[in-house]
Amino acid sequence: MRRQKFKISYIRKPFAKRSRICLFLTLMALVLCIVSLGLSVRQQGQGELNVAAWAVSSLVFALGALIYGGLSFLEKEKNYLLAKIGLWMAGGLTIFWICLILAGILNR
Repeated sequence: MRRQKFKISYIRKPFAKRSRICLFLTLMALVLCIVSLGLSVRQQGQGELNVAAWAVSSLVFALGALIYGGLSFLEKEKNYLLAKIGLWMAGGLTIFWICLILAGILNR
């Protein structure tokens, strides 16, 4: 049985350009989510239309981050760390908003 030699590359790969956009959009979605939830809690669940606007904006930003994160993997020989972080966070926010919307629809 022949032993394989593993090659280690010490060349630092630059971050994918779209991964930075993905992370920015994810952070914007997170901020909008916090604002929306804060307003909803402050108004004791009786939020006006602006609370829904903040929430929908957060969902749109999270979906945009998912798109840019997926597109960043098409760039060759890049570092995808920011895209992975952004995808996980945006995916979690998207799932959160979809579950919250479904809970609101089904509880009517």
